[in-house]
Amino acid sequence: MPSLRSGLVTMASLLVVVYAGCGKDSYFNESAGPAATVELGEGIEVITPADTLLRFFDDFTASTFQDRPAIPLQDLIGVDAVESPVLHAFRLIGTDGFYANMPGKGYGDNTWTQLSVGYLDLIDFGVVFQTELDPMLRKGHNVKWLIRVEVLRAIDVLWTDGRKPAPVRDIATVTLPDGYTASGDPGMTLASVVEHVCPSDLVLPDYLFRVRGAGGSSLPRLLTWEEMNRAYFVPELDRVLMPEELGSAYELADPQSIRLEVQDS
Repeated sequence: MPSLRSGLVTMASLLVVVYAGCGKDSYFNESAGPAATVELGEGIEVITPADTLLRFFDDFTASTFQDRPAIPLQDLIGVDAVESPVLHAFRLIGTDGFYANMPGKGYGDNTWTQLSVGYLDLIDFGVVFQTELDPMLRKGHNVKWLIRVEVLRAIDVLWTDGRKPAPVRDIATVTLPDGYTASGDPGMTLASVVEHVCPSDLVLPDYLFRVRGAGGSSLPRLLTWEEMNRAYFVPELDRVLMPEELGSAYELADPQSIRLEVQDS
């Protein structure tokens, strides 16, 4: 009896033929996508900061979503793929090179929590999210022909009607000035993290900022925009640092999120 894997690969081959024949308006462009080490329909690559993992569909027991065989995204990627999944963003990439946060789209990469309401359809190998369960999910998060997931250290930024993880590798670093416990090390201001993902129409100096770490820890108080420009995330230490004169209470390990809060008038 043919294996699930061989059956899925055959189906994938048929899909490639069909989509390749759709003419110039076809979204499928194999040359634009990543050079993966697995075949479409066979499995996906999960690329973490430390390793590349191969997830073969044959190794999973399919569930059902919308009356079709599917694998929950959290199961497919695996809670063991990286330490502290909640501190990471997940960039889902199709064979055509599309991902939700690509330039010109900007829907944002996915959080670990969002993956709990997403599935990989095993018939057409597309990602389908239950967008009605998370107001921050868009149809643009439903990536076709999934072939790769990049796991990126990120800080989740939330405002009144929006949310995006800010992948730290995409943000330029500067050298920490004197007066910090890691002076001379590369880091990025928390202001630059917020600016990287927030809409340009937000007047950021009008807000206060709540900075939280994994496990419910946080800085002692809300920060002003001026203070956000003097608070640094240091990737090598995975810590937020403020001027040393403020004391150790103003250092935060494993920063997870920054929430914008409206100042009281």
